Amino acid sequence: MSDCKECGFPRRMSRFLEWHSDGTVIGSVRPRISVMFLQVDEWDTIFGDLADAIGMPVDHVVIEAQKNIGKDLYGMVRTIYRNINMKRIPNNRFFRPQWLAKLLVWVMRKDLARLGAGKPRVIRYRAGETLVLGFSNPCMTPMMVGNCLGIYESIEKMPGSRADYGLENSDLVIRMSHADERPESEGRLYLEEVEAGTGPLTYDRCSRCGVPLLVARAMEWDIDRGIVGNRINGQREGMISVQSVNAILRELEKELGTEVVQILYEAQKRYSGKDLRDRTFEDAGEFWDRYLANMALRGLGYPEQFERTGDSVSVDIKTAYNQDLYAARLAAGVEKMTGRESRIEWKSRESHHGRYAITAGP
Repeated sequence: MSDCKECGFPRRMSRFLEWHSDGTVIGSVRPRISVMFLQVDEWDTIFGDLADAIGMPVDHVVIEAQKNIGKDLYGMVRTIYRNINMKRIPNNRFFRPQWLAKLLVWVMRKDLARLGAGKPRVIRYRAGETLVLGFSNPCMTPMMVGNCLGIYESIEKMPGSRADYGLENSDLVIRMSHADERPESEGRLYLEEVEAGTGPLTYDRCSRCGVPLLVARAMEWDIDRGIVGNRINGQREGMISVQSVNAILRELEKELGTEVVQILYEAQKRYSGKDLRDRTFEDAGEFWDRYLANMALRGLGYPEQFERTGDSVSVDIKTAYNQDLYAARLAAGVEKMTGRESRIEWKSRESHHGRYAITAGP
């Protein structure tokens, strides 16, 4: 993967990702996917806290929701590699030998590795029966399993699939096979349409590739290992679909009730508070400018209106990756700057429009 000669950002990534002035990051290849960057341990911590609170794992919901992103990823791969369309090849072992599957994954391995969740290889493939993949340096396991199942279902043209997975010698091994029926939740785990918008942000961009310079300076891709890293804080990052996160949260709320939202809100606030604990800022204005801009660069959204009055902030936002989790991040910011617990008052809480005030308590 060649890098931009001016800013050093991977050129393939700059062609496939667009940073918009409304705080979103959207893929340029159809089907278009809205993505965000999260620290890997953030995702694991927040959903681990949820599983602990409800006394049961939520991996099955994550996997089913992520399957739709896997299908979109397969569509993107077909766009990038115009001559690769496994659906045109009869689904039997004569036309789809194991060596062909290994060759296709080898050709696409770098594009798959750029997602930051490890580097794939085919361990075993038997057309119409099973596919076994291995990932070195894996992370965000349920999401990767869902991605793989979605791609597998697309290639094999089947109604459903199942997977057994686990770590073997530090590699993630996913064993996938056919299932006769679709899960009941599949119709509910739909992905919302993505539309690029405009907003109040302006970025200092590379004159050659157009990527915001702050992103080029902070992010680095180790394609040989399938890792996305952050040069500033040394943390591993992951690229996550905004649509799948919201599908996951919708289904969790349907299965487990509205208390799930409050559990996740508190878990996000705790994580963000810990992340802010050792940071210092000259004043509140500097803090909020940097905090909001950093979230926008990660594709988390940006407010249309943001007002700070004393120990309170008022927010109006239409591009938040998720209204509750974005608000929790702001609540952590209020508590960082005031040293006191906060409360939130919602005036509008729709998926594409949040309006609320967060105030520090007495």
